[in-house]
Amino acid sequence: MHAGWNLLGKKQVPSLAFFSLAMLGGALLFAPLLLVGRDWVGLGTDFWWLLLFSGGFQGVYMAGLAWAYARGEISVLYPLARALPVLLVPCVSFIIWQHLALSLRDIGGMLLIALAGFMLPLVRPSAFSWSLYLTPALGFMLMAAAGTVGYSLIDKSAIDLMRADGLSATLAGLQYMVLQAWMAVLWMFPVVALMPSERAAARLLLQGPARIWVLAGLMVLSTYGLVLIAMAYTEDVSYLVALRQASIPLGALLGVFWLKETLSGFRWFSLALMMTGLVLVALN
Repeated sequence: MHAGWNLLGKKQVPSLAFFSLAMLGGALLFAPLLLVGRDWVGLGTDFWWLLLFSGGFQGVYMAGLAWAYARGEISVLYPLARALPVLLVPCVSFIIWQHLALSLRDIGGMLLIALAGFMLPLVRPSAFSWSLYLTPALGFMLMAAAGTVGYSLIDKSAIDLMRADGLSATLAGLQYMVLQAWMAVLWMFPVVALMPSERAAARLLLQGPARIWVLAGLMVLSTYGLVLIAMAYTEDVSYLVALRQASIPLGALLGVFWLKETLSGFRWFSLALMMTGLVLVALN
């Protein structure tokens, strides 16, 4: 589903306006979850500050993705945008907390996942060229990666606060999913309103069928909701950031068996390398 909403964003109008409407659609669809117990209303100030900044980082991530997709190919950008946080989250986590709950096997697995993400855009090793990566989209891809690092670390802390307040892992994950979506909308819509190109994209999207961006929102929140629930059960969010990359080989396999796409031998090797890294991390 993660690859699916990224494809929708690229195929439609790759813009912050699209992802803003998608987040709004998802937030509206899942809003009734906030009525299942009201314990979240009484959460302390620390939680609400975390939620505020998480929404901002989610907006940075969505803006980076949108503006990168408008300037480059998703086959190159998607693996890179997913690979960078695998390396960055453990590094930033260690800098902040001076503690890393990862074994050498975990680190080795994460390095393999990230390396495979950089290799996947290549059809063959001889096709390597810095120009493939150093495109106008690179800065926005780095922006998306920074957003992922920010909201991943913050969301883990916020989920821990909800759990400490007595919420179950499932309820904490699902309700935080909705709250974060609303907060991201509050960050993104003013940016859309201030940028002429984004306002034009929003008008174009609103003239078309709403089901496209509502479907994207459903997919965005559903996929991240599962991640948030899993956060309640892990000590280090680095594991989840790494294991989320399972969507890349799964998406590739679906493309081969469902859409009858073909992959070069080198891309099969890259996927095998990523699966090896995923297995190493999952074994822990």
